[in-house]
Amino acid sequence: RVCACACARRHWATTGMKARTVQVWLLFGARLLCQSNRLSLGGLMPLLAGELGLSIQAKGQLLAAFPLGYMFTQVLGGAASDRFGGKPVMALALASVGLGTLLLGGLGSFAAMWATMLVMGVMEGPSFPTGGVILGRWVPAAERATATAVSDAGGPVGALVALFLTPLLAAQVGWRLTLVFNGVYTLAFVALWLRLAASDPRSCTYITNGELDELTAAGVLVGSVAATGKPQAPGAAMPWRILWLPSVWAVFIGHIAFNYNRYLMYNWMLTYYTDALRVPVTEAGLYMFWPNFFDALLSFGVGRTADALAASGRVSTLSTRRVFAALGFLGTGVGAALLPLADSPAAATVLVTFASSMQACHNAGFKSSYGDLSQEYSGFLRGIGNTLGTGSSFVVPMLAAWLLELGGGSTEKVAWQAVFRSVLACSIVGTGCYVALVSTENVDAGLSVAATNRKDAKKEK
Repeated sequence: RVCACACARRHWATTGMKARTVQVWLLFGARLLCQSNRLSLGGLMPLLAGELGLSIQAKGQLLAAFPLGYMFTQVLGGAASDRFGGKPVMALALASVGLGTLLLGGLGSFAAMWATMLVMGVMEGPSFPTGGVILGRWVPAAERATATAVSDAGGPVGALVALFLTPLLAAQVGWRLTLVFNGVYTLAFVALWLRLAASDPRSCTYITNGELDELTAAGVLVGSVAATGKPQAPGAAMPWRILWLPSVWAVFIGHIAFNYNRYLMYNWMLTYYTDALRVPVTEAGLYMFWPNFFDALLSFGVGRTADALAASGRVSTLSTRRVFAALGFLGTGVGAALLPLADSPAAATVLVTFASSMQACHNAGFKSSYGDLSQEYSGFLRGIGNTLGTGSSFVVPMLAAWLLELGGGSTEKVAWQAVFRSVLACSIVGTGCYVALVSTENVDAGLSVAATNRKDAKKEK
């Protein structure tokens, strides 16, 4: 094994690509597949609902099943990744979701599909905190916003697959075969993940000694779990004290607001086009290309811009986080609030594209704040935050369905006003709380000192 690792390192050194770059792009692929499978029913809903005869409320309940299961395994998955490493946890999540999507293609009842989506949510739950753990163990602070942006860009690209390509494919082969195809390519990626992913630099077979030295000098390995190359001890306590910090709640509230806005747009925009704007489903899929395309495109630029600003010394990291978060929230809120004024599908697409693409700014906002606050307990922290955020993405499909029914149904444009105005309200609250409370101070050292003091006190007793 030692000889094989040495050969792999020599071969990899000739490529010029850093091992941490490979990990970031693998996370991009994992995020893409998680998102495309999660949103696949939203893209197929017009066809699926017609065949199964689903009401507006039934549509909302089906779309809410995944986030309901998803939020129950966030903390558990994050803690498992902190303890055992992110590679096996992510592999299990991806394989389970791939198999679940395959199964969906053969189901024909609302109850069976709802239960399957619930289980898929449970199994995919660990993916978000696991991605954060891997980034925390691989990426230096100076590259954090860029790495977060690249890996998270898989989200809008996955949405592009689910909301643009999936309806086009389904129009040719049907929604059932489309789901089967999605499941197959997800399982194919799992094989690639098992071959190339590594939980941390010391367990990577192809990382060069030069890159290991570089990461050590950057402080990625020193003082972290990855420094030992061993998982946390089974009895390691979870840092519950961290939940008392206002800076942590700034990130949590930002995450809640982000998920509310993002999954309202993801789950209901195709229905908005087909019902309110009277656009055929295949044409609606074409319109949905642009919001997700520009969201993904802007994601790549946002991270590099934020890291460059912080590195220049002209703008502090804290100011960078605040500015990009405010742009993300308020841009999305204003774009959504103006949607009822659109008098054509083209005008609506311009506003949806603006609202969706501005969400990319959060890669340099609250999403990077997770890494600022902690590396040692990154999975735990992200697990808590995404549990709370998933709570809002669970509520939003049913809330939107209720608001639409209250306004006369999804075919009435006036009914959508309350739905889109709720995005603006959520954005204003998210901006105010995040900007007022956020900090870039790392809390790991304080938690470690507190834990040591408690152990010493117990010994003295």
